[in-house]
Amino acid sequence: MSTEAASRKRKAEPEPAEDLGLGGLYDFLPPPDPEKDKATAAKARKAEQLSTRPKLPPVDRSRVIFLDVDGVLLPAGSVEMIFIDGVMLPVRAAKEADFNRTALSNLRAIVQQTGASIVLSSEWRRKEEMRDNIRRTLQAQDIPGFQDSTPIFQPSAELVKQRLDQAIIWAERRAREIGNWLKQHKEVKAWVAIDDIDFSWADSVKVSGTPLMKHRTVLTNPKYCITEKDAEEAVRILLNPPVIAPGEEADAIAAARYLTEEALAKCAGAGLM
Repeated sequence: MSTEAASRKRKAEPEPAEDLGLGGLYDFLPPPDPEKDKATAAKARKAEQLSTRPKLPPVDRSRVIFLDVDGVLLPAGSVEMIFIDGVMLPVRAAKEADFNRTALSNLRAIVQQTGASIVLSSEWRRKEEMRDNIRRTLQAQDIPGFQDSTPIFQPSAELVKQRLDQAIIWAERRAREIGNWLKQHKEVKAWVAIDDIDFSWADSVKVSGTPLMKHRTVLTNPKYCITEKDAEEAVRILLNPPVIAPGEEADAIAAARYLTEEALAKCAGAGLM
């Protein structure tokens, strides 16, 4: 190439742009944050999942779910517990990840199919921060927050005096609390208690004024919480409430005593008492 041609080529090439120190086009954006991006993506997936669920019907105040938490929504052992004044309470607030998502989904399915309102019967109702913890968890899964909580009673002095097993005393107290709430809400025609407590224990020591419980309850496995089968049973009870005629109560109590004695014998045989 001639010297003249090379000179013309150099003149045709554009001069490099002067660096004014303004940086790249996207320099104003914050640096990538993988953890934040991951959380945003998870939030988007959750929103999409919630949007595809069937809509909930209007709340039917004549139907009520008495809801326990431990062993029902929270798997056993997921949150450390301590005894305070004879009551087992969590040592910290539960995180969303602590809850069994399948159980929450199954609870929502019960509400979706029945319109039932939720009344908190769990020990988690004892403190405002604990109640708020559960309310936020339910609402995050598009489940209506509980409308009320059962009253808090003391254990039966008579049962304590008899030195009965603590599980029986606990179950009887919860049954009385539920019974008292029902007396104050005559509009309720159908109800179910979802609990990991076997209410046969409460029925075995039933006193006047406390409802029979076993036929209106769904007993959960505390490891798996509310299963699909549990949800189906709860829906059946709410849509077709089982009734025990007055003449059948004695037989129901006798059956509950037999089941309770059998359960206690098994526990004793396994060295659990």
